[in-house]
Amino acid sequence: MSDESELSANRNPAIEKMMAILTEIERQPNGLPLGRVAEAAGVTRSTAYRILNSLLAHDMLRQLDNSHFVLGSRLLSLADSVTVGALGTRVAAAAQPVIDEVSRTLGETVKVSVCDRGQIVVVAVSLGRKARALQAQLGEHLPIHAGAGSKVLLAHLSREEMERVLGSKLPTYTERTLSDPGELLSELEKVRQQGWSKDPGEFDLSVRAYAAPIRNRQGLVVAALSIPFFADVSQDYEAALLDAAQTAAQRISDML
Repeated sequence: MSDESELSANRNPAIEKMMAILTEIERQPNGLPLGRVAEAAGVTRSTAYRILNSLLAHDMLRQLDNSHFVLGSRLLSLADSVTVGALGTRVAAAAQPVIDEVSRTLGETVKVSVCDRGQIVVVAVSLGRKARALQAQLGEHLPIHAGAGSKVLLAHLSREEMERVLGSKLPTYTERTLSDPGELLSELEKVRQQGWSKDPGEFDLSVRAYAAPIRNRQGLVVAALSIPFFADVSQDYEAALLDAAQTAAQRISDML
């Protein structure tokens, strides 16, 4: 028997089914209903139902209002050593009910990001229900210098950390990406003074976003809440999104 066959023969079938389900849900940011989960994992609906209930009980999954299953926040705490720390996990837990409410109200996707070891990591997501709502992935890594949430976090790094970022070669994604250190430094100062950030198309010309800082008890910025949206909307709608981002970020800050 080959090493691979021996390993396969000694695996636990229940865990294999669970991993098949988690893998399939990971591929679907909008989540999957029970029937699709069972089909994708190659198990009966009753087996899928039992596994899903166990995963829900341990916060490995969440169930949306439409009964679709998506990845849960417990995955972040399990991944502390390789992704975000305990603070990021606490922020995610506090933020989830707030961003779920905002997302339901607006129909737009809302996400929360933290800076972890020089990288921007999405730690909480609530997907919008509008037909044109943008997608976001839990655990997704974003550019540290491009995007509304990224700029909020970069603007509040220590001087040493900020200089390290500005001293590196920053990629340009669109004509609106700020990769020149001087221009980016001016933008970050503006973000600090006004208390929010706008992405005018720095990562994708068709996408805009507003972001606001989430602060801990000491007033330090520990995360950023952002709302991405397509560019072809009215100024009044943009103003409403900015207000929603600031209000939600303050609610989460109060909880922390």
